Amino acid sequence: MAQGKFSNPRPHRDEDRQIEEAFRQVTGQQVPTPQRRPVQEDFEPDLLDLLDQLPEEAASEPEIASENSFENSASGKNRTWQRKFMDFLDDADGAESAISEDPDFSEEETEDELPAWQRWLNVAMDYFNHNRKVVLAGLCAVALLLIVGVIVIFAVSADPYDGKILDNVYLGDIAVGGMTKAEATEAIKFTTAQTYAKEDMVIDLSGTKLHLTPSDTAVTVDAKAAAQAAFDYGRTGTKAENEQAYASSKTEQHIIGLLPYLQLNEEYVRSFLSSYASDTGSTLTQTSYGLEGEAPELSADKFDKNAPTQTLVITMGTPGVGFDPSSVYTQVLDAYSLHQFLVTVEAVDEVVEPEPVDLEKIYEEFYIEPVNATVDLQTFETIPGSYGYDFDKDAAQKLIDAAQYGDEVRIPMRYIEPEILDEDSFYQDVLGEYQTKHTINENRNTNLRLACEAINGIVLNPGDTFSFNDTLGQRTSQKGYKPAPAYSGNELIDELGGGICQVSSTLYYTTLLADLEIVSRTNHGFVPTYIDYGMDATVSWKTPDFSFRNSTNFPIKIQAEVSDGYVKVQLLGTDERDYYVKMEYKITATQEPEIEYQDFEPDNKEGYKDGDVIEEGTTGYTVKTYKLKYDNQNNELISRDFEATSQYKMVKKVVARVKVEETTQPTEETTVPTTAPTETTTPSTPPTETTKPTESTPPSTETTAPTESTPPTESTAAPAEEGENLTVFSWPTFLSNSVHSIWILPVRSVLSFFLG
Repeated sequence: MAQGKFSNPRPHRDEDRQIEEAFRQVTGQQVPTPQRRPVQEDFEPDLLDLLDQLPEEAASEPEIASENSFENSASGKNRTWQRKFMDFLDDADGAESAISEDPDFSEEETEDELPAWQRWLNVAMDYFNHNRKVVLAGLCAVALLLIVGVIVIFAVSADPYDGKILDNVYLGDIAVGGMTKAEATEAIKFTTAQTYAKEDMVIDLSGTKLHLTPSDTAVTVDAKAAAQAAFDYGRTGTKAENEQAYASSKTEQHIIGLLPYLQLNEEYVRSFLSSYASDTGSTLTQTSYGLEGEAPELSADKFDKNAPTQTLVITMGTPGVGFDPSSVYTQVLDAYSLHQFLVTVEAVDEVVEPEPVDLEKIYEEFYIEPVNATVDLQTFETIPGSYGYDFDKDAAQKLIDAAQYGDEVRIPMRYIEPEILDEDSFYQDVLGEYQTKHTINENRNTNLRLACEAINGIVLNPGDTFSFNDTLGQRTSQKGYKPAPAYSGNELIDELGGGICQVSSTLYYTTLLADLEIVSRTNHGFVPTYIDYGMDATVSWKTPDFSFRNSTNFPIKIQAEVSDGYVKVQLLGTDERDYYVKMEYKITATQEPEIEYQDFEPDNKEGYKDGDVIEEGTTGYTVKTYKLKYDNQNNELISRDFEATSQYKMVKKVVARVKVEETTQPTEETTVPTTAPTETTTPSTPPTETTKPTESTPPSTETTAPTESTPPTESTAAPAEEGENLTVFSWPTFLSNSVHSIWILPVRSVLSFFLG
């Protein structure tokens, strides 16, 4: 079928008449005037309109769709109109083609003849026919959103009490139970407009009545906030609390005070009550206080320590007869809160005590905190601090406790010096600190105290160098130094000032933590016991010395003392660092002590026995120290830098070697005849001579530290002391009696050959 749009009504043409005639022939009826339908692209919907006009029995005939079923139809009448209708459809196709080909037919003209709403409807239906799925999907989405919105609104608006305040709820004496918030708000506004705005507050003083007018008190109420408070009751608590509130609201009243939602002229009410209390002849007075004198200048750069301070004057209160204005004022507030306008004061004409003195409140009012001086890190200049101001609370309390009614208590104010004044403003930060435990040797501890006193308080400006020896000078008995143990070479001896190396070592460790520049430092010959390996600094008059330089931008101060069993050192200054320092050491080499033997006679005066340890000896070490820097904020390691190498000597272990005393056989001498020349002229070799190891140095000591071996004179001294025993010694006898000596002979022979 040809495509096109048709609008009704339209001009009648021959084709129209042919279609109408065909319809009459098929149905026996006139063609009805069709209702305007949405614009269609195809012609078939118009035919459906005609089909609707067919007789009921024809429309219900199932065989209409099939040519075979049409031939087999039981009803001849039906077959007749069906055949005619099929011919009509063929004629309609031809008519539509003729119409579409008619040059005089204009779709636009017929469309313009329609009303505007029909044209819009045609456009909408046309869009719907071409975009049926999209339109249906959009309509479904809109419907879904509407359903969800309704559900959300219902859920939000759900209220267990139908949006009303619980029963028996009162705001003051205003019943708002069962109302909505809006109703309660209006009820409060209406009621308070008749009361707070018009009624006087009446105060009954045992028959004497005072009136506070609404214009004087200016009482107003926030009706909306009060209604909200009533509405929240039973809703904002826990589930159990809400259930309890609901249950009690059925039988009991719940009163909510209006005071939190009231505003009034508090100053006027208090003044009114106090004035009336005075006018009635009451002698009650409250305690008063204040400062007497001119306030001093407390800024550190203008402060005069000789300027007189002010005096705190406290005048004690006195009891009186009448009423307490403060108590009555509280009663007035309670009445307003309950929406009542009568206050009855019962305690009129009774003795009223003045309020107790609140000394802590007075102290806080006049106390001025001292302010430490600080440093401007940009200009390197001092920002002055200020002195504080207060009074002795304990002394003041004693005076108040002893005072009578009406007495005047006078308490002098006093200055509080800040911890850091102008000259100390640079020393607020601890750049480094360390402490070491000392011994119980009193002489040594005296030396430690004198050394700490000598360096304590020393100030180094930026770039200055500190010398330990220059600061202490020579240690003499005139300065109070005592003899105490100190190393001299490899020996520990008593000398004046012994022990002060502990002070220099503690100071050295502190300068490392402060990250200052080390100028000169020497480690001890042996590892000290009071400080970590590699962290010591030995000193002696003139040399060696310990020195360091102030490598910061600000002055630094040394603080040193001996207390609580420790040597304590601090370096104070202005810390510009964003890191802190820790030290660590690593032992890179170890030298175990060699064994050195000292020979003694069996009857030696020292009483040594063979194998006794005379000196324990010490291990030698090579130690490297490192400086570790950590971030102040997150404590993360920033760097690990090598600091110094320390060499500690090995000290030999000294062992006593006692000669074995020659044994005699008196019983044989008495029994052997004098005529037996062989027995008397040939003395027996002492058994000890064959096992004597004194002539050889233990091989372990010779190989581990050849530079520290015993001098040759010591190794040859033993044979010289033995005297005649040297003449009877023979290598064959030695070899036969000592398996250990088998390897000694060839070694000595080789050495003798090369050494001549």
